Amino acid sequence: MSKEPETPAINDKPVNPIVVGIVMALVALLAPLAFSIAVYDGLHLSVTAVLWGFISSPYQTYLEILNIFTLAIMMPFGALRLAYAYQMFRLYSGRTTKKRTLTLGIVSELPFVMLFILYQIMWFLNPYSPMGLAGPTLILLIVGIFIIRLKPPPEPPEIWAEMPEEKPWWVEEPTNA
Repeated sequence: MSKEPETPAINDKPVNPIVVGIVMALVALLAPLAFSIAVYDGLHLSVTAVLWGFISSPYQTYLEILNIFTLAIMMPFGALRLAYAYQMFRLYSGRTTKKRTLTLGIVSELPFVMLFILYQIMWFLNPYSPMGLAGPTLILLIVGIFIIRLKPPPEPPEIWAEMPEEKPWWVEEPTNA
């Protein structure tokens, strides 16, 4: 009986960290950050990303790409999202942990979530506001979790546990004289 040579399955191949970082950076810049739907004089829809925005109303519909004023406002959010993309690169390079990466993923979406919570509170407290809903999409966090579930990252080395404990320099060795 001869054994057939085993070929590694697709899921066993390691993921290239650069590919993960590029995919996450593209999602960070191009995926929608938030949406807004309101009903007054017709349906008003708005979808916003770091590099583009789409607005539709009964009066006009347009796609806006790289508006310098919107870009200046969105860059702090984009910087946090790019930090999460870089952290995913570090995760798949074996230089950080899943817990730290997912924590940064949550932190990268948190400012926009907090902004929209305040926005919704003001919207609901205004008796003259139209019927509407707005919120963040959390697509970047969802894509990051999906990638981690689909292709688990390598485990980072346990450098702190493997290092022998050294005595501090101020502790003197007893000398036998």
